Amino acid sequence: MTTPTWLRRLPGLPLYPVLAAAYPVIFLYAQNVQEAIAPEEIFVPLAICIVATLIVMGILGALTRAWAAAALASTLLLVLFFTYGMAWDWLGTMVLGQWVLLIAWLLIAVIGLSFIWRFHALANRVVLPLNVITGLALLFNLLIIGAFVFNVRPTSANTGSGVTATGETSNAAHHDVYWVVLEEYASNSVLKADFNYDNSPFLDALRDRGFYIAEDSTANYLKTAPSIQSARNLEYLDGPDLRKQAKAANDWGPIYRGLSSPFEVQTFLDGLGYRFIYAGTFWSPMSQHPSAEINYVYDKLTSEFDAVLQRATILRVFEELGTEAPYDWRLNRYNQTLYELRSLRRASSLAGPKFIHTQLALNHEPYVFHPDGSFITAEEARELTHEEQFVEQLKYTNTQMLAWVDQLLDVPAAERPIIMLLGDEGAWPKGYRRDERGFDWTTASTEVLKQKFGILNAVYLPDKDPEEAGFYSTMTPVNQFRVLFNAEFGQDLPLLPDRNYIWPNQSDIYTFLDVTDKVR
Repeated sequence: MTTPTWLRRLPGLPLYPVLAAAYPVIFLYAQNVQEAIAPEEIFVPLAICIVATLIVMGILGALTRAWAAAALASTLLLVLFFTYGMAWDWLGTMVLGQWVLLIAWLLIAVIGLSFIWRFHALANRVVLPLNVITGLALLFNLLIIGAFVFNVRPTSANTGSGVTATGETSNAAHHDVYWVVLEEYASNSVLKADFNYDNSPFLDALRDRGFYIAEDSTANYLKTAPSIQSARNLEYLDGPDLRKQAKAANDWGPIYRGLSSPFEVQTFLDGLGYRFIYAGTFWSPMSQHPSAEINYVYDKLTSEFDAVLQRATILRVFEELGTEAPYDWRLNRYNQTLYELRSLRRASSLAGPKFIHTQLALNHEPYVFHPDGSFITAEEARELTHEEQFVEQLKYTNTQMLAWVDQLLDVPAAERPIIMLLGDEGAWPKGYRRDERGFDWTTASTEVLKQKFGILNAVYLPDKDPEEAGFYSTMTPVNQFRVLFNAEFGQDLPLLPDRNYIWPNQSDIYTFLDVTDKVR
């Protein structure tokens, strides 16, 4: 039996540029497959990488008629393109600026291309080895993805916590309800101890407007997803049940699916005729909600997956151009946040009664706001410590929240809404920022736990004093709507113990360990 000609020639065909072009996208997806990233998020960057590589290889091949050399040259350019951002992260503090590294990268490209054309005969000899190497590297990551995706686990029905209330409600049911989640907004005690910043003027300004501040409030969980899922459903998460649904101990899928499902607060208010309006954030699991009547989505923002991928590339050069940059992931985040704030104001003008739930990444990295709202360039950010950047953005957050609250309250008393400002999690301790996945929470000190769990929790009720209505200093998010529904909607929901849970590390996210005694 004669082997087909095309099959005999296959080992000598330079397939490795295409395989190398696919590798960064597939590798990043494989490293984060447990984050439940939608597969369609990789299609566009994958297609762009492959098509761009084929175009470059085609141009070089057409100009030189040396296709093996063109394949090797295009692969070199591809590697330089995708390693520039990482090199800048490693070497940025040791060089004078982006232009130094850029010149170095250009020199490497020129020297490398010259070498390839000078010894282009060698390019034919490396085709098979490079085909094998890139093929195996890609296959290894595809196996990681496949092992995770096809490790099918049964998905339990989302039956809710069973505490959705029914029955008679008070007249307060007609007040609009605003639940504004401010990511990583720390408590004042944490800001004083770990950021050398006293947030009392902002908190006092809220008090002057009738807010109650739960001074000793803490998060129930370490991260946004479990914290919000728990608070929305007025119940603690069932770790063993979630683990049964998960494909692995680090699979976020069950929680992320919960974030896009109907939830207790929405169901209860929907039964009272409330419109559900949602303004999401850049993070895919909370960018929009399928049950919302209106979703405010920033359509000029790439996904978080794309942003991480782009940060590794030579596109990082554009960071130095500030607001004039044709592309800058930090500037994109800046514009996204401005859109979120505008959306919150637009939602406020809609007819009610309405439940408006918004997730604002104002205190989440990257920190891109000066207190006056102007953009912090990458160069300016390098001159500031992490703590200074955090405080700069916090001041802007405070200004915006007060202006928005004043807008809401500038109406007759009977038309004023219920407002809740909540931190979903506290600030990230230094060790956790350095190694989020590997950080061992079981060895965290009391000081580190207090920093991570202390959050902002502020409540405004239009018709009664929040403290007299049942809100209290140590209240955690899991009880926030229980207290609200009892106080404003005539319900009689029992309060749960206020607890704080860690997991050992992010390879074991469903083993919830109670650290309340340390946090308090």
